[in-house]
Amino acid sequence: MKRGVSLGLALGLCGAVHAVDPPARAIPAQTAPVPAARIVTKKPLDLRIGDVRKYMMPNEFQATLSAPDADKNTVVVEGTRGVPPLKSQQPVPAGIIAPFWALAHPLQSWRVFVPDVNRPPDGPTVDKVPPPIFRWGP
Repeated sequence: MKRGVSLGLALGLCGAVHAVDPPARAIPAQTAPVPAARIVTKKPLDLRIGDVRKYMMPNEFQATLSAPDADKNTVVVEGTRGVPPLKSQQPVPAGIIAPFWALAHPLQSWRVFVPDVNRPPDGPTVDKVPPPIFRWGP
């Protein structure tokens, strides 16, 4: 709780320091102010799409025009969302580091005592059933 309050006060103090305007600098007498004629106004942003037929195939354009009103106002976004990794799938350190990891993660400390199913095997994988032996004769 004390850390949160001190962190909040520190962030608030930093925000207040940045919000203060910088001190005004004295303009040397040698520099002349910029005349108003040199200020260039930018062209307003043009958000028109132009001719839609440039961006759509003719059959898509006709299908859009003949669609009912509900479909004209509907936007469909298709995509796939990746599944976030589960905490039980994250690797657990082994060896001398395991007790320290268990102290740092008390709710997951039980995983130190069970085999890690996500850990790759150390050696070469051995088939459980040996392949059949091929023979040319009886």
